Amino acid sequence: MTDTTEQSITASDARIDELAIHVARPSGGSATGVLLYPTIAGLDEHMRAQAATLAEEGLTAVVWDPYDGNPPAGGRPAALELSKSFQDEDIITSVTKVLDYMEDELGLTSFSAWGWCFGGRVALLHAGLDSRIGAVAAYNPTIWGDQVVEFGPMRFSGADFPGETMDVIAGASAVRGPVQICHPENDFTPQDVYDALITQLRERSAPTAYEYYPGIGHGFGQGETDADAAARAQAWPRTLAVLSEPTPRA
Repeated sequence: MTDTTEQSITASDARIDELAIHVARPSGGSATGVLLYPTIAGLDEHMRAQAATLAEEGLTAVVWDPYDGNPPAGGRPAALELSKSFQDEDIITSVTKVLDYMEDELGLTSFSAWGWCFGGRVALLHAGLDSRIGAVAAYNPTIWGDQVVEFGPMRFSGADFPGETMDVIAGASAVRGPVQICHPENDFTPQDVYDALITQLRERSAPTAYEYYPGIGHGFGQGETDADAAARAQAWPRTLAVLSEPTPRA
């Protein structure tokens, strides 16, 4: 575990060519970095706050912005609609570039991944493809099934996302190191998809922690209710432990 003594941090937005990122670092530096994969809302104040929290714990945190600094107008419904055009291959190219930056420019030597919602799926995909990542925390990872899910007046299923061509369930078997999956009961991802994901993760030699939160809704990681806050408080100690101690590369 990292030293939890309060420490000063530095935080700034930056660019890697066309990619927008946010970097939060402890004043004394760190060897371990955490790549943060945001919700469909992208690089917002919540993600900056999460990065700052990690930096205060002694970890360098970098947030990837899927919109390259240009979030869609119209809030989450517009972002969900835009996400239909996302391509897995393009996303993996982008997050790999961010991890390259963390290694080459920030001098980090070990890496963890933390994703929420849309970003939870990307974190699992990326970790299964990039052996540098040695730990993953995924909160309510959105893995669409065949059934239709309602989001206000909008309706979605896996058929609405043709760019999601990579199989995150199959890829999970290649994820190195510990994995934490946080599953709120009222989620977009169907139970059978969670079951398949956990089965695949448990076939690995590394630990898998599956946490189910009854009565909690999708987005509890950013929600403002007392129940959301309580679920976050329960998840956080394991999240910090997982992210702080990624499995070293062979």
